[in-house]
Amino acid sequence: MAMEKHFIQEGIIRSEIENYLKSELNRSGYSGITIQKTPLATRVILYVEKPPLVIGKKGKRINRLTRVLQEKYGVDNPAIDVQKIEVPTLDANIVSRRIAVALERGMNRRRVIYKALRAVMGCGARGIEITLRGKLVGKGGRSRTEKYLEGYMKKAGDSSKLVDTGLTQAYLKAGVIGVTVKIVRPDVIFPDQIEVISKEARKERKVKEAEVLKEREARESEAKEEKKKKTKKKETKKPKTEKNKKLEKAKGK
Repeated sequence: MAMEKHFIQEGIIRSEIENYLKSELNRSGYSGITIQKTPLATRVILYVEKPPLVIGKKGKRINRLTRVLQEKYGVDNPAIDVQKIEVPTLDANIVSRRIAVALERGMNRRRVIYKALRAVMGCGARGIEITLRGKLVGKGGRSRTEKYLEGYMKKAGDSSKLVDTGLTQAYLKAGVIGVTVKIVRPDVIFPDQIEVISKEARKERKVKEAEVLKEREARESEAKEEKKKKTKKKETKKPKTEKNKKLEKAKGK
């Protein structure tokens, strides 16, 4: 029971840290966090769109975040590492936050969503699904759900764990709207994915594999020959005994 309580407490602290960072680093394009415990320190990796805004002028902001994590949330010796997201348009958390901000500004939801769909698919994503839940029409309207899908999407099984998911809320006058974004990134390979290879492609692949094996064998043989040469040189060198040392001294004199 003590271990269970410990893990539950750690989960609660982690969720509180994530909520704090979401609100604190909203303008920086905050995506997620990874906490790694090491013997020397607790490494906290922040994934953001704009790292300079997290670091601040002369590192003031990142120092303040370090103090808050240590004093308020009890993180032992935190070391914050800020990582930049190379392609923000393929990050589900950032895309969901952009949609929420656009909805809060009063923009047409369908225009915003279709723009996001085109942007994500234009970056090479294999699929995207955007779900809105809440009072979408306005005051007096019932809450409902709208889904927008483009491309390929996994929704069940272990393969769904490979789908990047982002969830946030848009706070409007009519109420709160939940925004969920799911993205299948271009580098994701599912276990049930089948690749059909033609006979010519198979022959080319076999030829390339044979060439690679030949190069590897040639390198190994060269390395073995070099080792043999080194061992022979060491054997030819006679160890200096006391008699040899005395003879060398006498010749020198």
